[in-house]
Amino acid sequence: MNFKSIFRLATAGLLSVAGISLLNAAPTMAQTAVSASSFQCKQDGYYVTVAVKNNGAISDPLVVWKTEEFSDAGYTPEVRCEEVTSRLNSAVDRNGGSLNGLYLTAGRVNGLPVLCTVNNAKGGCNTNNLLFTLKRGNDPNAVLQKLFAASASGTPIQQSGGQSYVDLNKLVQQLF
Repeated sequence: MNFKSIFRLATAGLLSVAGISLLNAAPTMAQTAVSASSFQCKQDGYYVTVAVKNNGAISDPLVVWKTEEFSDAGYTPEVRCEEVTSRLNSAVDRNGGSLNGLYLTAGRVNGLPVLCTVNNAKGGCNTNNLLFTLKRGNDPNAVLQKLFAASASGTPIQQSGGQSYVDLNKLVQQLF
């Protein structure tokens, strides 16, 4: 088993505990300068959110939707996949159609731990930029840091005032 496989398994295990699954992969030599232009929800054993480049290339999963914790409230893995994918596409649209300058960060909205998108490394989470809610009891900042701390090609995490920010463009490029 190579490092990439071990890393993916460890990351998937960590995220399953957190109530989400983000898979982080090392970039391949075949990466091109073509940037991701959108996100799609697909069913591939599980529902997954993937990035799609302008040339039609599809990334490894950004989010694997496994948890059933929110299903009783109507947020099945399929619904969460569709809604979060739509929210990611809306964030890209609001950012002029580009991932450049978009970040993932963690916080709390309505007292619940969440991940959200911001367009600078000083922004925080609110109802307008919410991506998805984590399981109750999770420390959202700790989850965000653990998700990307072991990246084989260098971490996309930045720190600003004690808050962690993940460069969404760098993260997505690592998935191709």
